[in-house]
Amino acid sequence: MAYYMGKPIPKFYYDRIKAAGSFETELDNFWNNTLPHYFTQDKLYGIEQEQRPLEGVVKQRADFNIRYVKNGDPKKVVLMEDKKRGHETQSSKWSEALEQLTNYMKLVRSEQGGKEALYSAVTIGTYVRFYYFMLGEQTMQDYPSPVTGKAYELKTDEENVHKILNELVAKTSC
Repeated sequence: MAYYMGKPIPKFYYDRIKAAGSFETELDNFWNNTLPHYFTQDKLYGIEQEQRPLEGVVKQRADFNIRYVKNGDPKKVVLMEDKKRGHETQSSKWSEALEQLTNYMKLVRSEQGGKEALYSAVTIGTYVRFYYFMLGEQTMQDYPSPVTGKAYELKTDEENVHKILNELVAKTSC
């Protein structure tokens, strides 16, 4: 069964990520065209692609922030960090991206009063790992999924990625 990869635009950007010499922009374009199928405006979500660092606080923001608006209050509920293809097997790149995202999630939790869990994903090339950040914790945990801690390949593991994205929608809309 095809989910997002059955749609021509996400497939086009997936193929661009797989191409030799691809840039992080191709990965951002993939998520720009995939996330709106899950985090929809009719469910009160907004998707923001970050363009610049938050001055004086962190060197970089997450690549994507997904907000949920409840009673006029827009809260960031999912944050995503992308890295270009070619480093999927390097644990140091996964750790670096996770550390960057963790630092930003701590800031977001502080800004929002730390009342809800935050969810996140790190994507390197065509592989994605999902995490959550619980109240009172200082480190992110692997998101409990069919294979916890697994880096899912966007096309090969499409069914699991689809399931997790739907779970994140369900958990963040209240």
